[in-house]
Amino acid sequence: MFLTALWKFLAPLFNQSGQIPSSVTDQYDALLSTTLRNYQTKLHDNITKGNKFLAWLDSKGRTRKVGGGHQISIPLMHQQNGTADIYSGYGQLDTTPQDGITTAFYDWAQMAVSITISRKEKRQNSGKSKILDLLQAKTMQAEVSLKELLNNCLVAGRIVNGTASERIQARIGQLDSGASGPLPLGALIDLNPTRSVAVGNINPNTYAFWANQAKNSSATTFVGFKNEMNQLYNDCSKGTGGNVDLILATQIYWETYWLALQQQERYIIEDKRTVDILGGSDGLKFRGSVIVWDEVVPDPETSFNPVDSIGTNSAASAYYVNTESVEFITDSETDFITTDFVRPTDQDASVAQILWMGATTVNNRRKNGVHYGVSQAIVA
Repeated sequence: MFLTALWKFLAPLFNQSGQIPSSVTDQYDALLSTTLRNYQTKLHDNITKGNKFLAWLDSKGRTRKVGGGHQISIPLMHQQNGTADIYSGYGQLDTTPQDGITTAFYDWAQMAVSITISRKEKRQNSGKSKILDLLQAKTMQAEVSLKELLNNCLVAGRIVNGTASERIQARIGQLDSGASGPLPLGALIDLNPTRSVAVGNINPNTYAFWANQAKNSSATTFVGFKNEMNQLYNDCSKGTGGNVDLILATQIYWETYWLALQQQERYIIEDKRTVDILGGSDGLKFRGSVIVWDEVVPDPETSFNPVDSIGTNSAASAYYVNTESVEFITDSETDFITTDFVRPTDQDASVAQILWMGATTVNNRRKNGVHYGVSQAIVA
């Protein structure tokens, strides 16, 4: 009896559609974290493809993930096995124990970029679609910033004190000046091949096998310039381990080579895959390599570093890279990963980070070279 009366009282309320208010509270921090994690793979691809040097290494299978560790160890073969011999039938075989193998060690480098959304921004962009649009814009901003920082680390590096012929080192953190980025090309391929500075924990001044090639230009004609290019290319090609396949140059170096080309010959790279990898059709062919320019390639001989506005761009330079000997290694758990959005104790905002941890390594420095000091005055 009582239940029947209760139902008669409540039934009209249920039948009046829209009369009872309801609300849904979106947990935006969880929504933002999930959306950012879903974007992680695209983020990794965009950053990789956005850097010519890194995109080239990736296309050659020279990017690799490893599972942490104190340092990155790279095995090196610095001399041949002396037991290699010719024999016949029951002839004696040489079983003398061989050395000739050592290890280079590289330190991990870390990079991060933060994505911050304040509560005010959340309220100003209320609604699921609007808040995701805001996250997309901030993620794109973070992606561009990290892409530029990575390119500056891998290509430009840091010229100490801006002194001519000074050593190029890894870039350092702005807030943490004791933190170093991955080794740049100018550290892996030094204009002073026998500089008494360890790379991978091996000093080329002590161990000649660990010295790269270098060519200080004295060319005054296009013929002389191209002859120096040939000499350096050949020097890097000696022994086993392939040839130079990428020449990463300053803008002036690329332009000088362009002017030196004979118009009746074909030098433009038209292979679609190569064009796609390098992000355009500016790749020129030089023997078995592609030559491209990057605006942050430094000139160590004149201390020109465009990232830090150091020096005067009065000469040209280029790095001759054998990608069989160079690797971009990333920690398998920190490969441009995205963290959850959290609220700092001292801010009315939500913050997430994109994190990377890795290193650039080389296992055969003598297969790489640098051509520097090329005059801008060459006209014929």
